[in-house]
Amino acid sequence: MPDIEPPYGVVDADALQPLQQRYDTTIIQQAVDLFDTIRARCGPHGLRDDLLHLHGMAHTVINGASLSVPTDDLTLVEQADCILEELEDWQLVLDQMILALRPLQDLRSQTDDPL
Repeated sequence: MPDIEPPYGVVDADALQPLQQRYDTTIIQQAVDLFDTIRARCGPHGLRDDLLHLHGMAHTVINGASLSVPTDDLTLVEQADCILEELEDWQLVLDQMILALRPLQDLRSQTDDPL
């Protein structure tokens, strides 16, 4: 398989042609948008705080520690359920991002060592 050298490194020419015909690069921009959504939930009052809240609850229930978070909100199980649901949603998004980017690996030159 012949290689060519466009501006961003050597690629397999035979793999490039079908991608040029069918790969929509806007999917990468969409991945950026999805990633920004995930990052926004990692900031203050986001998933990080939710996990710390869950830790405080679990530390009290499991280890017998003193109360460190209010008891008038979600239960321990409800808090865990909410976090797991969100992480599972993120996992789906990340899996979609991986599938969208995977075809770009096909451009690897046959003379390159695989990662």
